[in-house]
Amino acid sequence: MKCTQTKELLTDIDDIKIVTYPHDLNSWSEDQLNDAKSHDVFEDLQRTAPILWVGGEKKVGYLRIRKWLQDNQK
Repeated sequence: MKCTQTKELLTDIDDIKIVTYPHDLNSWSEDQLNDAKSHDVFEDLQRTAPILWVGGEKKVGYLRIRKWLQDNQK
């Protein structure tokens, strides 16, 4: 549910790409594993989602993402 709410918050922001991974880690493709590791969110995604990775920083969880959006609205 939190992932869906977060996607709704980000829908109108063109410069944010939404990536959805399967809940089951064993279902991830090699590319998904590599992307998660290269953005330093692999361990986080094993515990929780959503995660916003922007400008080299990550915001973990719906509330932190919503707060970041409120603080950075143009």
